[in-house]
Amino acid sequence: MNLNIVILAGGKGTRVREVLKDTPKIMAQIEGKPFLEWLLAWIDSWNLEISKNIILSTCIGQEIIKKYCEINNLNVKCVPEQKPLGTLGALANVASINNAKNYLVLNGDTIFKADFYKFHKRFSLEEDKPLIMLKKILKNDRYGGFEQIDNEWLFSKKRTEFISLGAFLISRDNLKKRWLSATQIPFEHDLINNCGKEILIDENLFGREPVSAEVLNINTPFIDIGIPKTLKEAQTFIPKIINLK
Repeated sequence: MNLNIVILAGGKGTRVREVLKDTPKIMAQIEGKPFLEWLLAWIDSWNLEISKNIILSTCIGQEIIKKYCEINNLNVKCVPEQKPLGTLGALANVASINNAKNYLVLNGDTIFKADFYKFHKRFSLEEDKPLIMLKKILKNDRYGGFEQIDNEWLFSKKRTEFISLGAFLISRDNLKKRWLSATQIPFEHDLINNCGKEILIDENLFGREPVSAEVLNINTPFIDIGIPKTLKEAQTFIPKIINLK
């Protein structure tokens, strides 16, 4: 069995552009290596006993990313967007030409500590709905959040104490069903690429129908490099939790 991992790496990086200029976030230098290299080392560190197919969903700066992957013989596949589709549009763009049973989706700017073996095993027992990684925080000043409804979770634009870490497992069938419900756009590659708007995961995939969640505690090490402050912090934070050979 293969695990298809989709890394969303096509964002504009607006908040960190003053530092990175035209460099895609996933190519930001962390201790002399692109963030992409640290991300791949992080995935390897999970010690999942299954084969992994890693797919980079790219848009802004896609040629830079593709060239680096080719020159360095990285075992990844790049799937470009013709124009920015938003996070859900990007995932649908990949899934419309990659007929896998399930996908593990990751943000291309985020790393944290978690038990992905346990996460994947739980999903294999309940594939009927997405399983997402949430983290409890003291103060939410940058995100929308998730609210618990009975034993399920729903995205809210309120700044709740539970935030998404950008990692989730979803079946292709469930992705397709939720996509059609949210957009009324057929799940076809050309139509997705020409939908003419950016469609986001939180609001449209997790904000309409409940999902399951693995909730990490408040002390879980976590960083995203989406703003200058955290990009600077990542220079010391990431090497402490990942061994890049």
